[in-house]
Amino acid sequence: MAVDRVRAALEQTPGQRFDLYERRPGDFQVILPILHEDGDMVEIYLQEVTHREGFIRVCDFGHALMRLSYTFEVNSPTRQKILDSILYNNDVTNSGGNLYIETSVDNLYEGILQFAGCVQKVCNMRYWSRESVRSLFYEDLKEHVETSLADFSPKPDLFPLDDNPLLSVDWSL
Repeated sequence: MAVDRVRAALEQTPGQRFDLYERRPGDFQVILPILHEDGDMVEIYLQEVTHREGFIRVCDFGHALMRLSYTFEVNSPTRQKILDSILYNNDVTNSGGNLYIETSVDNLYEGILQFAGCVQKVCNMRYWSRESVRSLFYEDLKEHVETSLADFSPKPDLFPLDDNPLLSVDWSL
């Protein structure tokens, strides 16, 4: 990676408070004043993109999804869909847990900020509105009933009383 060119690109922007440290050969950590809510720095690394000349990969080596897993699990299709939507809307790719975006050296500052914003959105997925949590409750309940209570032959959405068509139950076991 042309580190001098990367440093020069960052010095041309308000990113003068950025710094680079080589952590492994070819992998540089970006030190920048962008923090998570608990004060930890957002982990951002730069790698050279070998298949596109003049491009840099801005990535996190799996730190965002690991951090998210401490307080929130992406363990349902709805949660995965929301995560995928956040990544798609920010043009970020997930490769085995490593989130990344590829950007030209000329747009590196913007790419870093775009990536950092996306990482913060991912790490804050647990702060959904009540409506989102409420909709996930029924999805989680359905999964639990269908897996853990399968021996009881659960049936969803029934009207147990023939003489009262307005009374319904979510599950019958």
